[in-house]
Amino acid sequence: MAPDSGSFPEGPLLRLLPLEAKDRGTQRCRLGPAALRALGARLGSAVKISLPVGGSCLCTVWPRRDRADGFVQLDLQCASPGAAGGASGTLGTLSLSRLRLVPCPLLRRLTVWPVLRDRTGTPDAASPADVLEAAQELLRNRPVSRGHVVSVPPGAPGPLAALHVVGGTPSPDPAGLVTPRTRVVLSRAPPSESEQRPEVPLGGLSEAADSLRELLSLPLRYPRTLAALGLDVPRGVLLAGPPGVGKTQLVRAVARETGAELLAVSAPTLQGARPGQTEENVRRVFQRAQELASCGPCLLFLDEVDALCPRRGGPYGAPENRVVAQVLTLLDGISGDREVVVVGATSRPDALDPALRRPGRFDREVVIGTPTLKQRKEILQVITSKMPTCSHVDLGLLAEMTVGYVGADLTALCREAAMHAMLHCNKNQDNPLIDETDFLEALKKIQPSSFRSAIGLMDIKPVYWEEIGGLEDVKLKLKQLEFQEVFNQNVMIVAATNRPDVLDDALLRPGRLDKIIYIPPPDEKGRLSILKVCTKSIPVGPDVSLEKLAAETCFFSGADLRNLCKEAALLALQENGLEATTVKQEHFLKSLRTVKPSLSCKDFTSYESLFQKQEFSNLGDI
Repeated sequence: MAPDSGSFPEGPLLRLLPLEAKDRGTQRCRLGPAALRALGARLGSAVKISLPVGGSCLCTVWPRRDRADGFVQLDLQCASPGAAGGASGTLGTLSLSRLRLVPCPLLRRLTVWPVLRDRTGTPDAASPADVLEAAQELLRNRPVSRGHVVSVPPGAPGPLAALHVVGGTPSPDPAGLVTPRTRVVLSRAPPSESEQRPEVPLGGLSEAADSLRELLSLPLRYPRTLAALGLDVPRGVLLAGPPGVGKTQLVRAVARETGAELLAVSAPTLQGARPGQTEENVRRVFQRAQELASCGPCLLFLDEVDALCPRRGGPYGAPENRVVAQVLTLLDGISGDREVVVVGATSRPDALDPALRRPGRFDREVVIGTPTLKQRKEILQVITSKMPTCSHVDLGLLAEMTVGYVGADLTALCREAAMHAMLHCNKNQDNPLIDETDFLEALKKIQPSSFRSAIGLMDIKPVYWEEIGGLEDVKLKLKQLEFQEVFNQNVMIVAATNRPDVLDDALLRPGRLDKIIYIPPPDEKGRLSILKVCTKSIPVGPDVSLEKLAAETCFFSGADLRNLCKEAALLALQENGLEATTVKQEHFLKSLRTVKPSLSCKDFTSYESLFQKQEFSNLGDI
């Protein structure tokens, strides 16, 4: 619905006159010379006009034959739904401010929804080929606008009554010109469904979307140019990334943007119960994609493609091999069809059969990793954009707290926070607000899926410096490295080994692992510090002397000392049962008889001699 007249600035008023018979069906707007000068229009310029009765129309500017000023005549052949009928017989005035010159680029592709005439009594309905031919003839050399309806002149032959403009490439919004080279495509969905498709937000996926868009736009938007140049473009794209990062969402958004028909299939659903049924299902899907491509570009999306094409040579053998061979054959056959692009998605790219990843099949790969800090913030902004969050909620801080969370996890987190706000909002139950407390409570329930292993959730609790006893020199050097990396892309690679003598020398050269830090066994002072850390959660008795224990635990590592304390606590529990309240010195002394150091004097000597060699002394800190 166009804005009412009150939203337009004052301007010269033009009197609406009836259209001349010669201009019917020409989509022309006749103006006097003064109005043409005021608009700055040239002959045939596209102009979008907001009608007083509501809606708008798209016309081309032409001078009046009598060159009289103060009048306007409109052919409403391309107008908003209902605008032509409502304004067809209405005369009055029209402010010049309602006329706006708009750019009108040449359209490479146009999608329309046909409205057919009532053909009751005829032997056969119009065929799609007849409808398409009539649409091409009606639209030839005509400017159109997305959302408008192009009406067929009364009495004109053919099956068409009108065409709804659904979209095109480039988008005809506000206008686009249909030329003889424009590919006209009949939409399979009515305009109400096509226009109401929700936009797919791409928070955190912009880089991956750019990469995928570049690969898909060439064959889908410029098939004829590529054919004329004899260029081969990727016909298959593999999306790889952990579950929940947005692979399916990305494909849907890019398909919508490029104007391609999307045929999405979950690969596991193609598995059949009887021999040969899976291959038959796969053939039907590829055949359907080629049928859709007869009317326009088609994007065939195979989700979880690793379930359909696992690496051959497994224990089940023949059935898997036949399915993989069938998919390979179909991919090779579809490579010559420039209107079909196959996109596969998997969270296990290594499980795919290698034959699928060679050039000509899935020859391009787009990797979507776990979101970074910046991407998590963008995802949270998209998710919370339609949620009633408090103004003091810091999404940047929330992004820092959600390391390892993928898009699906963040969506679940925000949903859980909204549920908590709804259930615990006492003051304003009609309009609850989501605050920081709700998000903190949601963090206790929603865990990052990328950290889940086959057994359960991996423990990655942060370890603070005060939780590490001893090793003060080593901690100082690590802190220095951490400070340096703040100015170096925030990336630090740390490798650990207890066999430095077997490492390849090339790994230790400058530019790779060029800083070597030797972590020696803790000395007496370090052992005392470690014992204090280990006994923080143990109720030790007043007779326990950690200093004496530190002196008697030579060659004990940090793990040995922790084991010593645990063993002493177990001895106290065995001795006193549930009545045990403290761990005494005698328990530690008994534990010393069973817990032995994992290091020996020989080990210490070998490490010392190794790190005193020439090749380590110029890189490391001993």
